[in-house]
Amino acid sequence: MNNITTKNNSANTQTENEKFYARHTQKILKGNYAAAEAAKLCRAGFIPAYPITPQTTIVEELSNKVATGELDAIYINMDSEHSVFAAAMGAAIAGERVFTATSGQGLFYAHEVLHAIAHFRLPIVICNVGRPSIPWNIWSDQTDSISQRDTGWVQFYGESSQEVLDSVIQAYIISEELDLPVMVVLDAFYQSHTSENVWVPEQSLVDEFLPPKKMKGGEIDVDHPKAFGGLIAPDKYETFNYRYWTDIQKVEELTNKVGEDFGKHFGRKYQAVEAYNITPQTKIVLVTISSITSTARGLLPRYPEVGLLKLRLVKPFPKETVLNALAPLSDDTAIVTIERNFPGDKEGALMMEMKRALYGERNLKIYDVFTGLGGKDVPPVTIERVILKTMEEPKDVTWIDLE
Repeated sequence: MNNITTKNNSANTQTENEKFYARHTQKILKGNYAAAEAAKLCRAGFIPAYPITPQTTIVEELSNKVATGELDAIYINMDSEHSVFAAAMGAAIAGERVFTATSGQGLFYAHEVLHAIAHFRLPIVICNVGRPSIPWNIWSDQTDSISQRDTGWVQFYGESSQEVLDSVIQAYIISEELDLPVMVVLDAFYQSHTSENVWVPEQSLVDEFLPPKKMKGGEIDVDHPKAFGGLIAPDKYETFNYRYWTDIQKVEELTNKVGEDFGKHFGRKYQAVEAYNITPQTKIVLVTISSITSTARGLLPRYPEVGLLKLRLVKPFPKETVLNALAPLSDDTAIVTIERNFPGDKEGALMMEMKRALYGERNLKIYDVFTGLGGKDVPPVTIERVILKTMEEPKDVTWIDLE
């Protein structure tokens, strides 16, 4: 199905689901439409847009919602992704709730403005549909968002269309409480163009959880003019960064709190990370993000000695939550990071972040695996090869299923 279709269930299933997801409607949505639906439910008021595969249907769907009156927002077609984020910055300075979407080269092109948005402390939420750059490719990869880790944006990675929708709603709470921009990332095609069952909450349910955006006094006020982006002396520059440093450290705890509150309100609980089968008997822990997680989870019943650590919050890296999740492990457990990114280094980004988190805390051996880059499929047999390779002939860094 190209767009949205209500799903028919048996009476028993419908009754059982409604018990947990009251005031929801179950629909079949592609990940991009789930993202657009979330922006509408969050009452985004300004949407600057520029199409780029594979995120185009997000902004197309939002354009349709604005044109039909389903969403009360200003929608503007811009001439580039750099312009998109510049317009988003201006609207956020004016106090508007902003949403947009991009992918790959679009995100790279906006790199300069990403820094400005973060250090202007602007609460903007976007979706990035992860894809690579060169060699020319439009399929799934996380190198585009991973390469923006140092711009100052909070980054969440969704595993399903449901999680994308729910994460956008939670992202606005976090973004507007801390005045930090948030990027919700979904895999190209595996999520963006694949239809899934999604529970869509009623507008009133979201309104109860996410109140209207509050003005904090720093916005543009024509009656009280002020300058934005002026030259800053070194001592003041350092102070600005110290304040940013102070607040970025609150993201992990706030993510867990907002995820807990979301569960009480909507019936679906979230945390910065999710741990599966992590016990003193676990011999291998696979570390994953996004859609590869679902494939890996499906294999766990066949490998009782293998656990799974799903990273939902990646930037800032949730060190304390990760350490708590891994606490039951014995010191001979192997950690295996599965990378759908290539940052131009010996190791992938997940291994770098895991090493940093564990340094001085746990003496666990970490192995890195590159697979699925550029959208190459990662079926269950590939995950099995990762497990068997780790059991029989582990290497610090391995490329699986090269052709």
